[in-house]
Amino acid sequence: MNEVVLATRIQIAKGQSVFRLADFEIRESPGDEEGLAQAVLTEKSRAVIVGSEPYQGPLYEALATIGGDRGAIIARFGVGHDNVDKALARKHSIVVTNTPGVLDVSVAEHTMWLVGCLAKNMCSMHAHFKAGEYVPETGIELRGKTLGILGFGVIGRRVASIAHHGFGMRVLAADCLSPEALEEREGKSMDEIKAQYGIDLYTTSHEKVLDGSDFVTVHLPATPETHHFLDARRLHVMKPGAMLINTSRGSVVDEVALYDAIAEAWVTGAALDVFEAEPYLPVDPEKDLRTLDEVVLTPHAASNTAEANRGIAQCALKNVTSFFAGRLDELDRVDAEA
Repeated sequence: MNEVVLATRIQIAKGQSVFRLADFEIRESPGDEEGLAQAVLTEKSRAVIVGSEPYQGPLYEALATIGGDRGAIIARFGVGHDNVDKALARKHSIVVTNTPGVLDVSVAEHTMWLVGCLAKNMCSMHAHFKAGEYVPETGIELRGKTLGILGFGVIGRRVASIAHHGFGMRVLAADCLSPEALEEREGKSMDEIKAQYGIDLYTTSHEKVLDGSDFVTVHLPATPETHHFLDARRLHVMKPGAMLINTSRGSVVDEVALYDAIAEAWVTGAALDVFEAEPYLPVDPEKDLRTLDEVVLTPHAASNTAEANRGIAQCALKNVTSFFAGRLDELDRVDAEA
């Protein structure tokens, strides 16, 4: 093929071992929208592979200019796609894809590492040790504790299985799907689903899970309905002393409300891998989560493993290849109107 595909710098670094096998040239481009849009025009590229940077205008116009009647594609290197404006993409006849099913293990494992860090005060002891202070801290065991899962999709189900079958935790799960719809999706009875994933309760009541859990882990997509889903009210539905983990999307948690809940010791700890602004900037400078000893923070790295990056690159490459070949039915499209 004579097509030129642009991939942003971080994605090139993560997927280069796969990208070099492509039937077309993949060139590195800036990740910021203005820079990427200019590169699209300069390189005459109608396909871009992007990360989580927000794209709100110029990129779509540039792709539409180059794509013309042939169309264009934005291939998200990852699962979340709230950084891509699907309405603008549809307006400019741009296909948007993501890479489902290839990072579930990495994110689920990272979630459990964060649960463990909170339970055993790992980060606090590590910081003391590095500062020359030998300060053992008393933690808690996970066995017998209750883990609440908000969002029982692929990652939520894998977290449930690890937590129950691996650590002996009691697991409660909440999702918007009715029990009947879940049974239909899984092709199994509720008893079989509970046994497979090790859940004690499945409900559509998120409050019931929040109220009954020692740890709450969030696996919700970023939608208008889930924006600040964990707000001050829901954080205070959590049982006093519970801990919160978020490896889904930053917009799901009201960071100011979380700061307040931790400061007043209602929530005794939190571990976050995703944030409202990335790189992280506090919504309120006076309520900076980095200043709280009870908070563990990682830089949106849950899916950043060698194995996941290889799978994501392969899926993104497959989407672009199929698009160029006109095999649109093979694409992992996310641009359909809700």
